[in-house]
Parts: sequence; structure tokens; C-alpha cells
Amino acid sequence: MSQYAPHRHDIILQNPDGQFIAVIEVKNLPDLSRDVATILRSNSMTYTLLPQTPYFLLLSQDKGFLWKEAWREGPETPPTYEFPMNHVVTRYLKREPGDRLYELELEFLAMQWLRDMATGKQKTIEEPEKTLTLAGFKESIKDASISLGEEP
Repeated sequence: MSQYAPHRHDIILQNPDGQFIAVIEVKNLPDLSRDVATILRSNSMTYTLLPQTPYFLLLSQDKGFLWKEAWREGPETPPTYEFPMNHVVTRYLKREPGDRLYELELEFLAMQWLRDMATGKQKTIEEPEKTLTLAGFKESIKDASISLGEEP
């Protein structure tokens, strides 16, 4: 892929009418910081052909970052919310603490987690669902279709 080629998003959420709700990127970097997350999102948004979406989510197995309506302010906008992801990983996988997941493993884990939120199976009892509920994300993805991203 050349540096100017369109970017493939990892996961895409669409409402029942087919409108884009969220784009999710999985980057399982250890110690992913807010500053690095902002750079990764900026790079991703520079080469995307997807229409503007209300939410952009960047996930590692340690932390998640959510941008809400940030496309209005540009790609350098820092995340609106930050939350821990350790509860999600331990809910879906039995791993030794400190074991790093492959990005593909985390991508499929994230798809299942998002699907459980969209269908109402995942309740809001702990983080990160509490933060995602506060942000309006959890309600907005109700009955959403979740798919692996495709080349635009």
C-alpha cells in the first residue's frame, strides 16, 4: 500500500438504515498514550475515503480512546474520552496478565464486544461501558451492524 492509498478501517458500525455510526481502529501498542492515539487517528483520517462518522474509536488491549463528532474540528483533535480496556479483554479471553494479544485477536474480540453492546447483551455495569454510555456511543450503536472494514 503506498503512503497515499486509501486506508482500510478495521471495524465499521452502521445503523439499520446503512448510515455510518462509528469507525474502529485496533492498534495493540503497549502503553498507548493519548498523544500517540491522536497521531494514529490523524494518520488514519488523512487517508480515508469513508464519510464523516459521529464516532471514531481507537482500541488497544490496555486503553481505548473515543472521539465524538471530532471530524468537525480536524484530524489533530485529541480524544473526547479515554477508558481502560482490561475488563473487556478478561471477559472474553482467558490470558495471563501481561500477555500481548495479536492485533487480529484483539480485532475479533472487539467485534464480539461491540456486537454484544449493539444487541443489548453487554450491560453497563463497569468500564468501559460506563464511559461509552456517558458519551452516547452505546445507545447510538443499538441494533447496528458490525463488519470488518473493507478497502474503500
